[in-house]
Amino acid sequence: TSIVVISIMCLILAFADNFLSDFDPGNPWGIPANVDVSVRIAQYLGILIALLMEEEIPTGAYLLRMIPSSSFQKKFPNRSYKRFVASALLRILLGYIFLLNVILILMKATGVLEIFYDVLALQFISELDDIAFSLSKLDILGRTLRRACTARLFQTEFERGRFAASRSIQAILFLKTVYFVNLVVFVAPMIVVSTRQSAGYYQCQRIQVDFGDAVWGDALVRLPEGGYEERTLAFSTFNGVYERSRTEHGRPVYQERRKFDRLEFDDYAGKVPAEIKYSLDLGAWIFHHPFIAKKRQVEVRKLENVISMFHNVFFNTEYRTI
Repeated sequence: TSIVVISIMCLILAFADNFLSDFDPGNPWGIPANVDVSVRIAQYLGILIALLMEEEIPTGAYLLRMIPSSSFQKKFPNRSYKRFVASALLRILLGYIFLLNVILILMKATGVLEIFYDVLALQFISELDDIAFSLSKLDILGRTLRRACTARLFQTEFERGRFAASRSIQAILFLKTVYFVNLVVFVAPMIVVSTRQSAGYYQCQRIQVDFGDAVWGDALVRLPEGGYEERTLAFSTFNGVYERSRTEHGRPVYQERRKFDRLEFDDYAGKVPAEIKYSLDLGAWIFHHPFIAKKRQVEVRKLENVISMFHNVFFNTEYRTI
C-alpha cells in the first residue's frame, strides 16, 4: 500500500508540474495554438495506447466484482474485507490519476516523440507497486516485505458460488463498459481541443507592437495614382495594437488598429492598416502593408510587400505564443 501511495504522490506531482509549467490566465491549460497533423494523430493514438497499458482500473474493478465479502471472510476470517476493498479502490484511483496525466500531456503536446516518451514515463511511475512487489518476493527489500508479498492470500482461489458463471459474465460486461466510458471521457475533451485549435480559439487575439527607433531609408511606397516612390520609413509609425482579423495557413493574421480608439480603420482618412502575419516562404512572422514593398512588382513577385521584421520588435501578447 505504501508503494501505491508513493506512485499516487508522484503522479500528482507530475500533474501539478505539467499544469503549472505553462500556466497563463488566458490559457490556463497551456494548450498550444496549433499542432501538426502528425501530432494530432499521435494524440488520439496516445489515448488508445494509454487505455491499453493501464491495468489498475480493470484489475481493481474485477477484484471487487468477483470476490464478495462472504467468500473472502470464509477463506480469511481474521482479515478485514474493508482493507481489501480499500486496496482495490486505491488501485482504481491510481489508474485514473495516470489517465488524467496522460490527457493533460496529450492536450499540451507539440511533438510526436514527446507524447510517447511522456506516456511511457507515466506508465513506469504507475507500475512502481508491481516492481516493488516482484522485488519483495525475491527478498531484495527485506524479510518483512517478502513475508507480506508471499502470504497465502495472494495464491488463494476463492469460491465462486452458485452464480459464478453469471457473475463472471457480468464482470466482463462491466469491464467492457468501463473501457468504453473511459474512451469516451478521454476522447471527448481531445476532440474539443482539436476543434478549437483548428478554429483558432487558442491563438492570441490582440498584440501590442513596438518597432523601436528602426528607420528604413529606401522603402518603396505605392502611390494612390500609381507607381512607386522611395521614402524614408519610420517603423514607429506602425506601433500600437494589432488585433486578430482572420487566419491564413492555420495561423492568425493581426491587423493594425487606429491609435486613438483601437478600432478598425474603416477607410478612416483613406488609411490602409498594416498587418503582422506568418510567411511560409520565410518561415517567420513578418510585417506587411499593401502600399509598402521591398521590390517592384515586376522584379520579384514572391517578395512583394514583404518586409522581414527587425530583431528589436517587441510583442506583448496575452498568451506566451501566437
